[in-house]
Amino acid sequence: MAVDQSLETFANSLRGAVLRPADQGYESARRIWNAMIDRSPAVIVRCADPADVVAAVNFARAQQQVVAVHSGGHSAAGSSVCDGGFMIDLSPMKGIRVDPARATVRAEAGLTGAEFDAETQAFGLATTSGVVSTTGIAGLTLGGGIGWLGRTYGLSCDNLLSVDIVTADGQLRTASADENADLFWAVRGGGGNFGVVTSFEYRLHRVGPTVLAGLLVWPRPMALDVLRAFRAFTEGAPENASAYAGLGTSPDGVPIVVGILFHHGRPKKARRCSSRCARSDRPSRTWSNRCRTPPPSRCSTRSTRRAIACTGNRRSCAASTTMCSRRSSPAPPPAPRRCQQR
Repeated sequence: MAVDQSLETFANSLRGAVLRPADQGYESARRIWNAMIDRSPAVIVRCADPADVVAAVNFARAQQQVVAVHSGGHSAAGSSVCDGGFMIDLSPMKGIRVDPARATVRAEAGLTGAEFDAETQAFGLATTSGVVSTTGIAGLTLGGGIGWLGRTYGLSCDNLLSVDIVTADGQLRTASADENADLFWAVRGGGGNFGVVTSFEYRLHRVGPTVLAGLLVWPRPMALDVLRAFRAFTEGAPENASAYAGLGTSPDGVPIVVGILFHHGRPKKARRCSSRCARSDRPSRTWSNRCRTPPPSRCSTRSTRRAIACTGNRRSCAASTTMCSRRSSPAPPPAPRRCQQR
């Protein structure tokens, strides 16, 4: 009874909401990106501002509760949620302010990569913010942060200038190269166990508004050639180009090889590069040094299943491919520990 009364008092002190298992909205709030993770916190605190975070940390410490920190909820390991403990949910905190004159941005921890990019691109600016648009910027940055712009501008944490962070003693601190430098060193890729970061300040770069990007799909029997070509491409690709490759299964169940290409240089040069690739017929031997990527087909098949069926004639039907020019928005990662922020 005393615990319920103290929780009620705590809830009344917040701007945000406190959810318990019987409350409306609890089920959706506890769900995270990885549907294999099915955990149920005793309490979810949906913080509206840093003051709510301070209060949540102090209350959890006083009650000796295990804490999980939910930002974007994209942790594959499920660090965003715990069983029977205390979830501090930062996803409602989506404030962001871009300073185009200084080429910096201050962003709250609940933002996803897509939301972040939309605001910075309004000024023609961007920074490394992941490869999947639904990933939260908080867990991404605290874990290092690989993204489409990484080969040019480094990891997300390389572009981090400062953070506001609530430490375990309930103090809101600023950490940067000049203030609490040891804490700043730790959060730049060290994970989320050093406190709850409420906002991030990043360095921005002139990017876009248009980039060249595309998805290439080959039948699985071509995997050896494609992956060899991918290795050659990544060894010599320019810094403004990125690529990913892997084995997968199409939506209709066909085994495939997938490549994703990204180029944020001059549009004419990027299109010229992709055109050379499209004219290549022998993936392991004939692509040019300027664009050594596995070739899409001359006859781009309309479905992966058809591409599988005609692999005997590689010159006429090598792969199914889609290339597109789109707005630049870097698109397509153990038991919960205390204060893992994801």
